[in-house]
Amino acid sequence: MTLVRKKNRMPKYRLLFAGRERDEIVIECEDLSGARNEAVRHLGMYLAEHPGFADEGHWRVEVESEQCEPLLHVIVATVTDRSRQPR
Repeated sequence: MTLVRKKNRMPKYRLLFAGRERDEIVIECEDLSGARNEAVRHLGMYLAEHPGFADEGHWRVEVESEQCEPLLHVIVATVTDRSRQPR
């Protein structure tokens, strides 16, 4: 008789991209830290493909639990340096 051990299922997290468009990705990660890193990675890929993002001013990725509970936000902002702003 062979025993089959079930693998522990990793938690799922929802990445919600908030901006002009609203996309959602479901990922599996060991923990919230891993989900945050994936959110940053996905946001970086998006920005590489959509460089016009800078005109929007900011972009946010919300990380939620499998039960749709907000857990954290990754925020990227484009801010003009004070020395470059008109006086």
